[in-house]
Amino acid sequence: MKTQQLAFMAALFTFALVLNGCSSDNKTVDSKTAEAIDVSEYFPPIGMTREYTNYDTDGNSVASIDTVNLSTNSDGTDTVYIHEKGVASEAIKEYIVSKEEVKLVYLINSFGNAETAVVELANKPEWDKNDASQSVSRMTATGLTMEVPAGKYDHVIEITSVIPGDKEGKTLNYYAPEVGLIKTVFSFKDGEEFIFNELKSAKKVDNTASVK
Repeated sequence: MKTQQLAFMAALFTFALVLNGCSSDNKTVDSKTAEAIDVSEYFPPIGMTREYTNYDTDGNSVASIDTVNLSTNSDGTDTVYIHEKGVASEAIKEYIVSKEEVKLVYLINSFGNAETAVVELANKPEWDKNDASQSVSRMTATGLTMEVPAGKYDHVIEITSVIPGDKEGKTLNYYAPEVGLIKTVFSFKDGEEFIFNELKSAKKVDNTASVK
């Protein structure tokens, strides 16, 4: 049943770390195109607050909010962390961001604290996401224009993630420059699509946010 599939995929997206302009064929972009992308530009800037609308299979919606802050480690390296707050959940996710990749390195949520090495973005045509479900991600479109409740965005990239051996569907994530994730869509093998979340608002409220 699709309800069960959606619940399973949503759980993976939330806890495993896991349309204007939607790509229909999901062909992987060529190496030259992928390598020209500076993926750090698709990560939200320090001090940004984002609000998302998350949907369930019954058509209900729930809001969640996250904020982006800077952390300077004892060894001198800088990482950024995103503090997420939902109605029934809360998480802190720490990232290392470079031109070549955006990697989730530490996760704190209701299940505990854990080191990770989940590659959410990379300037490659394809890469192992290194998450709990052993997903494979591909850059399947660039230069898209997409409109969500937060507004209209240009130069959007589409990242398609699949679980090897799972023929039921795939997850499409859309990222906009200087904002980050703006939309997530579950696409099933029968062509049906389900919007899991989309960006409602984004604003930069503090340029000096940091961890002390």
